[in-house]
Amino acid sequence: MKVFTTTPLFFLVLAILLLNTGFTQAQEQLPEQRDYKVRPIRLGVKIGFPNMVGGNAEYVTPLLNDRLSVSVDYSTIESDWFLSEEESGDTETTDLSYSYIEGGINYYIFKAGKGLYAGVSYGRMKFEGQTDVNNDGMEGTGNIDYNHSSFNIKLGAKLGGLFYFRPEIGYAFSSLPKTIDYQVRYPDGTTETDIYDFEDQLASADILFKGLIANIGFGFSF
Repeated sequence: MKVFTTTPLFFLVLAILLLNTGFTQAQEQLPEQRDYKVRPIRLGVKIGFPNMVGGNAEYVTPLLNDRLSVSVDYSTIESDWFLSEEESGDTETTDLSYSYIEGGINYYIFKAGKGLYAGVSYGRMKFEGQTDVNNDGMEGTGNIDYNHSSFNIKLGAKLGGLFYFRPEIGYAFSSLPKTIDYQVRYPDGTTETDIYDFEDQLASADILFKGLIANIGFGFSF
């Protein structure tokens, strides 16, 4: 006859499962008491990096007592907005555009749908354009087509009601490189590889190359 024995680890795992089940049921059965209205739809603007200047949309789901939200950012900017004064006034770069898209989730720590939150996201930036190159009297055209993706963590706060203000900081685990390689094509059909230096050409702080994220947002909740 076999005798089944249990270990302290078994009781610990069982207790954690029971506590988790009880906590989940309590959340579902006893909604959080609050003296304010949760406006789940937020539409606004973010200014900073990597967004530069772009739109933001957020939806606060009913999950975890209205504390879990999904968020999407999108920006698209032409060269005149972010190239340095020297570069924008030079004929060397004829056209350059920047776009950024990001999707993620936020968890509101202390209050349902407002206040301090922590978030994770995945973002993708794209640089695209053309550059005139003069090499030993030969004039060619360089085509820049560069994509950069990163997984991000963030800490922010949604302050206000109908009109809100949103400061946000974070870190990108894959920071923007200072230089990229691109192809140059000459009229005789020959090609060569050249280097585009973001640090020299972009009118921006060193924050781009350290993986830091910082922006300020504002908009309306519905």
